Amino acid sequence: MNAIRAGRRLLLRGGLHAVLIAASAFLSTSATATDTTAWSVRDFDHARLGRIQMRMPPAWLAFERQDGAGTTFVRVAPPQNRFGLEIQIGTHAALKLDALDDAGLPGHLIASLSGLLPRFLEDAVVPLRFGPDARGVYARLTDRHPRAGEFLFLTRGLRLDGEAGIVFTLYASDHDASVLSDVLAVVAGITIAPPR
Repeated sequence: MNAIRAGRRLLLRGGLHAVLIAASAFLSTSATATDTTAWSVRDFDHARLGRIQMRMPPAWLAFERQDGAGTTFVRVAPPQNRFGLEIQIGTHAALKLDALDDAGLPGHLIASLSGLLPRFLEDAVVPLRFGPDARGVYARLTDRHPRAGEFLFLTRGLRLDGEAGIVFTLYASDHDASVLSDVLAVVAGITIAPPR
């Protein structure tokens, strides 16, 4: 019954396209959970937060850099450039998420993406929860006029992990949400061990 109510809300707020994207993402992340057992582990050190650990498909290359403000940027390069992914990990202050808590994530995402809506097909930003504990939130938008060779979908999301914030931006053309499913599993599975 809750799924029916959520579907009606999505239809009213984001149109039929938002419902189809949500259903596709739900099916790809819930019914057929991504198998991460063969994924490789990537470790990065963050001066303030500690050891960041990410699991991802072994064919994905991860390039990490840090800025002077205390943010770790991880750019992921997949085989054949199937998508573009950047993950930012930092303190709430470094990511300008100071007053944000879990309940405020959807509103923050709506505010950060609403100005982009004229470039996309959706009428509204529709935040969706992800992860085993549903503590992350993301929204997916469809390019109104994609040029040849450009990605069709922009997905942005975030989650909080203690004093850390994790923000990701994904560019992809995966109509079946297969890339999105893997990316959500990567972001949901990020662990941060505090410095000793």
